[in-house]
Amino acid sequence: MIIAVSSNQSDIAEGLKKRGYTVVDLYSYKKPVDAVVYQGKNFDFSSITEDNISSAQGTGGTGYGVFIVCSNGKNIDEIDYMLKTRCYSSFF
Repeated sequence: MIIAVSSNQSDIAEGLKKRGYTVVDLYSYKKPVDAVVYQGKNFDFSSITEDNISSAQGTGGTGYGVFIVCSNGKNIDEIDYMLKTRCYSSFF
């Protein structure tokens, strides 16, 4: 799975790499990504362009589009869970 992460989140990027994800820079990578992990109160959606959106035949991920995760207050286990399940929280 290809995850775009902003450069100010080096700890998260390293944690995701250790878990086997391909981590790329959110603002410079110009190919399809499966998810974006950002930090802060607001996300600048202009950083996601047609170049970053996976098609149904895209990167081998599930479905199409870009899954967006806010990392505020989340540890690497929670982010990993969200990426694997494409769900923001468990239903239980």
